[in-house]
Amino acid sequence: MNPNDRVGINLSDAVSRVAATMREITVRVSGSNGRHGSGTIWRSPGLIITNAHVADSQVHELGFADGTRATGWLVARDREIDLAALAVSIPIRRYATIRSACGLRTGEMVLALGNLFDGRGSVTTGIVHRPVGKSSWIFSDIRLAPGNSGGPLAESAGAVVGINSMIVGSLGCAITAEAVEAFLARFRLSEAA
Repeated sequence: MNPNDRVGINLSDAVSRVAATMREITVRVSGSNGRHGSGTIWRSPGLIITNAHVADSQVHELGFADGTRATGWLVARDREIDLAALAVSIPIRRYATIRSACGLRTGEMVLALGNLFDGRGSVTTGIVHRPVGKSSWIFSDIRLAPGNSGGPLAESAGAVVGINSMIVGSLGCAITAEAVEAFLARFRLSEAA
């Protein structure tokens, strides 16, 4: 077959384009004790979702994809469901497009973004292990590493379906977008847009 006669999409190019967009909503979160992880710009004007185990203090240094640095203040945390919300007062141009995790199908491709040890954004891909159902967790065969915690888990078009949290067995676990919205509602942050 002549390479110029190929039909279809180049999967590598498609994933790279989605990842580039996702990097714009992924933030490096550094705490007071030197630990770091990631955060997801959930909505405007400046609400960032991360894990409770990442948000270890009241004030955090945030690093945005464009090199901007800012301070994030803890406005809500729930250690049991491992979620935290940070507020930032700088102008935010891009924030996550959210999709229900309940519609994810077994075998659907997902992308996890985060900021690993060197502070540079990383991307990994995998597939959904099983449907979410009524669970607050998304299980996928995605490789998460320290620094991925708090970053977005997105479906193949780039809509965020969850927040990366931990590895259980060999599966990556993310907290569903629905659980994040319930957390925000409990702390009266649902209308922070």
